[in-house]
Amino acid sequence: MNKVERVLTALARGQADRVPRGEFEIEPGLVAALVGCQGGKVSFAEEVAARELLAMDLLALAPQAVLREQGNGLYRDNWGRLLSKQGRLTTVQAAAIPDISAASAYRLPATASFNFEHIRRWREETDFFVFAFIDGPFQGTGQLFDFTTFLLALANRSEVINDLAAAVTELNLELARICHQAGAHAIIIGDDVAYRRGTYIHPDQWRALFLPHLRRLVEGLKRQDLPVLYHSDGNLNPILPDLASLPLDGLQCLEPAAGMDIGAVKQEYGQRLCLMGNFDLELLATGSPETINAAVNRLLAVAAPGGGYIFSTSSGVLNADLPLANVLALYQAVAAAGNYQQ
Repeated sequence: MNKVERVLTALARGQADRVPRGEFEIEPGLVAALVGCQGGKVSFAEEVAARELLAMDLLALAPQAVLREQGNGLYRDNWGRLLSKQGRLTTVQAAAIPDISAASAYRLPATASFNFEHIRRWREETDFFVFAFIDGPFQGTGQLFDFTTFLLALANRSEVINDLAAAVTELNLELARICHQAGAHAIIIGDDVAYRRGTYIHPDQWRALFLPHLRRLVEGLKRQDLPVLYHSDGNLNPILPDLASLPLDGLQCLEPAAGMDIGAVKQEYGQRLCLMGNFDLELLATGSPETINAAVNRLLAVAAPGGGYIFSTSSGVLNADLPLANVLALYQAVAAAGNYQQ
């Protein structure tokens, strides 16, 4: 099987020749360490080489927002947020919508203000499976505000939040359509609705306000004949039945530190959903090659049988601070234990 066939088989809850594997992002510093290049900026060819070295099958790319320099190291993105950039760290200095009273006058960016050429390049110049990231209604609305302002608006039942969530949903449907045209094989809805103890808002409020928009988004993507995964950090157990009721193809993250037991989730929903992720990023950062190998074997023993599983860390991001020996050990362990045709 090639990379695309392998991932598509898993997304359809089937069993490929081996467990598909990969991360959405590898930070440039780690790419440089993997391929032995110098300097802070890595080339396209070097990232391809790093992913091939780890025998990955996939990656994920978001539509690229345009940044306009504001001086003093500040930038304005096309959402209207004021950003500062220091090295690889980007922080939000001012929200797109400063307070809830300004929300009704806010206008979302046009799709023409995003760049999609990086998606086209990965599709045309490599054989990797390309996911495209778009925002879900909770995350896409929340990112327009300071998060505390957003949560207070939800607590106060501000009606403008529903209007914004509807507009965010329509924008992301159109962004997904363009991503697909550019070459994306599938879509990941990034929608961080939870932290380690549970959802940021009461599940009933999430069901009333955001679930209808999420359903609209997923159903619209499926009408484009796209496989769709849902990503959220945190403890999703209170809303797993709701997510499983949607025409999703899978879930990504399944954060073990947040109580997401992938064995239990697979037993309950494995016939309905492909599962992706669940490897503990903290263990990858602090463990030894031996403990990482043991953890990979435990994870694959419960997640891989029968197919319908894609290996990744829970975050899907390999950052530059991770020990190189641990990253190599991680993917060597998956290669050793993830072959269905042994």
